[in-house]
Amino acid sequence: MQIHAIHAGHFSCDGGALFSVIPKPLWTKAYPADENNVTRLTMRCLLVDQGERKILIEAGVGDHYPEKVKRNNGHEETDALPGSLAEKGYLVGDITDVVFTHLHWDHCNGAVLKEEQSLKLLFPNATHWCSKRQWEHAQVSNMRERAAYFYDVLNFLKAEGNMQLVENEGELFPDFEVRFFDGHTPGQMIPLVKHEGKTYVYTSDLIPTTANIPIVWLASYDLYPVTTMEEKEAFLKEAADNKYVLFFEHDFYSECATVEWTDRGPKLKEVFSLSK
Repeated sequence: MQIHAIHAGHFSCDGGALFSVIPKPLWTKAYPADENNVTRLTMRCLLVDQGERKILIEAGVGDHYPEKVKRNNGHEETDALPGSLAEKGYLVGDITDVVFTHLHWDHCNGAVLKEEQSLKLLFPNATHWCSKRQWEHAQVSNMRERAAYFYDVLNFLKAEGNMQLVENEGELFPDFEVRFFDGHTPGQMIPLVKHEGKTYVYTSDLIPTTANIPIVWLASYDLYPVTTMEEKEAFLKEAADNKYVLFFEHDFYSECATVEWTDRGPKLKEVFSLSK
């Protein structure tokens, strides 16, 4: 098996949204912002090459938006995914499986191309996966979250992308386990990949950046913040005990990290890149 970090572009986010009730003088020490309180985020996919099976986790934001939306959300290099794969020696046709942690626009829309008035799969040979709970939730989502779902893209993936809905936690592929977390959005599906004696956890929006490791440092995007805190606490205790490698999808500055558990809760231990 080989694993590779794959670049899918950058975007931006208001710092208050990324850190919720945490005061700005505190969070800016952990994660930079510009003069407009805007933080820079990235979309970092993970490619798991198991030989005949080549699994890509997430697909980025894609290019489905008016210029105003791109400008307001700081979109950069959102067409980078095929080129990033090519740098590692892969074509889009090589990808056999695309796993979505959830169906918000910055996680799955990049799997679909928009050409004039038509939609097209970026990964024509791939089976696409998400949790059944997330799929069903997306169909009835509340007013606050609904803008994060692009139903033309989702329905196209379901009809043309062989979308498979995962009902149970556990092994999805050899050495590739998924677990469900509901605080950010119901049925967020977090992959745990075993590789060379280590467990790599694709943290997605459970822990968007290293600065979100403290239990109460939540993003405002979490639908159920108390649930997120409970899920983070249990997971980070497990991560510290088992020396998991956390792989961050959105942290512009840090790719991977380990954590330790202290009498004050989880603490960032070591930061490094996947190629270390």
